Amino acid sequence: MTQPGAIEYWVVALYFGFMLLTGLLFRKMNSKFGDYFRSGCRGTWWLVGSSVFMASFTAWTFTGAVGVAYTSGLTVAVIFLANGIGYVANAALTAKWFRQMRAITAPEVIRERFGPITQQFYVLAGILPGVLTAALTLWGVALFTSTVFGFPLHFLIIGVGVVVLLYSTLGGLWGVMATDFLQALILLPMTVLIAFLSLQSIGGWGGLFGEIEAQGLTHFLQLTDNTEGATYTNWWALAMVFFVLVMYNSVTASVKYFACKDGREAQKAAGLAAFLMFGGAILWFIPPIVARLQFSEIVDAQDIAVPGEAAYAVIATQLLPAGLTGLIAVAMFAATMSSMSTILNQFAAVVTQDIYKAFIRPQASDREMFVGGQIASFCTGVIIVLVALYLSGAEGAGLFEYMLLFGSLLMTPMVVPLFWVMFVRRVPDWAAVFSVCCSFVVSFFAWRYGWRYEWGVFGIIGVGTASFFATMPFYQFSPAHYRQKIAGFYEKMYRPVDFESEVGQASDPGQLKIVGYVSSSIGFFVLLGILIPNPMAGRLQILAVALSILGFGVLMILTGYRAERRLRPEEDATLLPPIEKEEAPVEPTP
Repeated sequence: MTQPGAIEYWVVALYFGFMLLTGLLFRKMNSKFGDYFRSGCRGTWWLVGSSVFMASFTAWTFTGAVGVAYTSGLTVAVIFLANGIGYVANAALTAKWFRQMRAITAPEVIRERFGPITQQFYVLAGILPGVLTAALTLWGVALFTSTVFGFPLHFLIIGVGVVVLLYSTLGGLWGVMATDFLQALILLPMTVLIAFLSLQSIGGWGGLFGEIEAQGLTHFLQLTDNTEGATYTNWWALAMVFFVLVMYNSVTASVKYFACKDGREAQKAAGLAAFLMFGGAILWFIPPIVARLQFSEIVDAQDIAVPGEAAYAVIATQLLPAGLTGLIAVAMFAATMSSMSTILNQFAAVVTQDIYKAFIRPQASDREMFVGGQIASFCTGVIIVLVALYLSGAEGAGLFEYMLLFGSLLMTPMVVPLFWVMFVRRVPDWAAVFSVCCSFVVSFFAWRYGWRYEWGVFGIIGVGTASFFATMPFYQFSPAHYRQKIAGFYEKMYRPVDFESEVGQASDPGQLKIVGYVSSSIGFFVLLGILIPNPMAGRLQILAVALSILGFGVLMILTGYRAERRLRPEEDATLLPPIEKEEAPVEPTP
């Protein structure tokens, strides 16, 4: 396999520099706790939508999921098609409700709906799944980069973790969303280019289908495999769709849209995420299939537990010109860093808002909460790095199996009641805890006796749903103040956000200009790659990637200045947001 040269290392180093710079620039937009954890509710749909999209997958997509595509073909695309379906449901209905909850953290919503006992139950029970998920994403990108550059795995886990930690702590949710958008600008053209080069190397679609048939791998083109003993059956696919629909439309997913300006912007953000996800679901898995057909000897020679998980890295180093190998590693960094930074920001918000303020310092000032949020973000990042180091050295399953295991057995029981509560009012305040406890019994047996993935998911969702609805007759014994609180909760959730009166002045021009300038700078530096000695085809490939990034950057700058000119003269169009108006408390409806 071609080893990267010094230029690849410079590409990665410059990328990390740009991410830290973005965090510093958006630090100016954080003046209080609400700014730090939900961007002052001024996030535009394109910024939030790209962040939602990037946070929904990681380098695990290009390692663990690619390993499945390498051995089984397109079956793994079911996961990402299901993600797209989940975002369509967000766009059609729930995204606007999420934004209209007018909250900072998901546990805050849980407290308002069920009370403090259920809230703290979820805070404590959600710590382990959140840390494990973030640690797995960090492990995934380190595994990919280790394959490309030959660096020690532990060294990469620490290095990438530190960079994410710094820009997330500095920029808060503003920094997270902005870097997510920038990372999407890099990831999308790079993955399109890899798919194009993969098809070109095998002779186009005709060559791909012909080689699949010649090697007896026609099952690679099927989304499911229903032969006896197969893993990825129709039932598996259906379970995946059910899991994603429940997960993406539960209160736990609501935090994705808290940063939007209003409900309509939230729906547009979800629509953008769905569009991007459907596109990626097919493009991302062409390269590992081509790697199986053309470079299997190189892939199988990789010294890792599951060699197929290195297929994307192998084909990238085989087909990309000098200079772009480093950029595809950057794209993988982008996929993981966006997801990890989002988890980091959300988890720190929970620690600050729902633990520190709720139990330690109820009288904490906004400034104290802001500083506490930064400290919590830093400490959480350190814990995630340590857990990733532990998992990477443990014997056992590969990344794909770990992700499915944690998703189905740990996360599903938590989200089932929080999905139904979006639609069902008449349940007592202990309904969610009862449902989770019943589901965890099923989860334990599924893990203890090694149930198939689909039967575990169906069992957990079925028992969780039945136990949640079984509490409905007890609603009639709920006290009057609880019923009044519930009425106020749903009244607020259904009431559209009046942005001007509840939030204040928008900061769209500032968002466009900051992201535009950084995007243009990244595009310019990628453009310098045409000076690297490469065949003409390689130079053209670099040019295409550079112009796509640079073009978006320039478009955003021009759009930002145009939006700025449309503002009234008395409005401040600088990058700094105005003082946020305090949101008026919502009185419960009798």
